[in-house]
Amino acid sequence: RGYPGTRPRPKTLLASPGLTTMVLILEFLLADVAQDDAVAAALPATLRLLRRRRPVEVASTPVRSRWCGRLTELLRSDCASARHAGIALVVETATQLDEAAFAAHREPWAVTLLSLSTQRSGGDAIRSASAAALTELLAVASRWPVQRRDAAVHAPRLLGALLSMAERPSASATADADVGGCSVEAEVVTSTLKLARVAPHCVRAQRSRLASAATQILLQPTGGAGAAAEARAAAAAAELLGALPAVCGGGAAFAQ
Repeated sequence: RGYPGTRPRPKTLLASPGLTTMVLILEFLLADVAQDDAVAAALPATLRLLRRRRPVEVASTPVRSRWCGRLTELLRSDCASARHAGIALVVETATQLDEAAFAAHREPWAVTLLSLSTQRSGGDAIRSASAAALTELLAVASRWPVQRRDAAVHAPRLLGALLSMAERPSASATADADVGGCSVEAEVVTSTLKLARVAPHCVRAQRSRLASAATQILLQPTGGAGAAAEARAAAAAAELLGALPAVCGGGAAFAQ
């Protein structure tokens, strides 16, 4: 099925798992995301193909580098829909990279995502999605000791951005604040929980603020049009509260 601004994918292109086929798949995906104003329409099909075929894992270095470089451009785009698409594609791509490729693109992605997560002018949706994506990058980095250490510098500022969003009264979980099927508040709290598990060293110092923010979410009135989103946020907050004693009381620390 076609999407505006995309090229059709011949069935024969998807038939073989060989290296050449994977390079061709990535070349087609590059064409799909070539235009900032068309990438959002192509995103569902692009993500499905990335997840199903995982071409980034085996594609040659030059085409993989062009793909990763294009994702950096999307994150920095003036087009909001392109930035949202870039965030989703970076998360999926990072899971398919080996250490050398991840190291080559980690910092441009991390710095840009951190900037997006702290810019209030961008709105809660883009901020929470960016923070969630950076949390995923830190989780991927934890696979390798050197990447774990080098990525650790972003954890404190990321936690600060997450706490800022969680503590803002305006970030209530309403139906129109949904991001990818998850309310902004629920996404923020879920990201904070994941960060607590991969970077406990920066979470311990903020234990009181985290507990207060999670409790505030749990005590919010429920009902009305945003009831489902509020329930997701409350469930995530309860899970975070339950995890804090174990996370802050010990466990394997993220690189200092």
